[in-house]
Amino acid sequence: MNTPQKSSGRKWIIRVIVMIIAIALFCTSIFGNLFSLIIEKEYFIPEQSSIFTFTETVGNEGSSDVWRYGEDYSNYYFNLSTFDNAVLFFPKKNVNNCPGFNPEDVTTWCKVKVPKY
Repeated sequence: MNTPQKSSGRKWIIRVIVMIIAIALFCTSIFGNLFSLIIEKEYFIPEQSSIFTFTETVGNEGSSDVWRYGEDYSNYYFNLSTFDNAVLFFPKKNVNNCPGFNPEDVTTWCKVKVPKY
């Protein structure tokens, strides 16, 4: 007689898990990043970021769907448009130490870290 209670408890747990996964996926950038990675061969996610956290903030003005500027929770990114997908990144924790900082203008970035190749 305990079987229906166990069954309904499992269904409830499965529904909660599925709902948590769905909310997590819709609250991240994964769908947009996956779509761009599939349709655009030059699109990439910076090594310092993740498919879950990276967000394109400024797209390329040309015929390509490659991003120019992007960000995640910890850094701002500038795409150098090189064959090896080099990027400049600026830690968000350093924004207060950089007067006139504009995340969409790399010339306003102070002490930009250049990635090692």
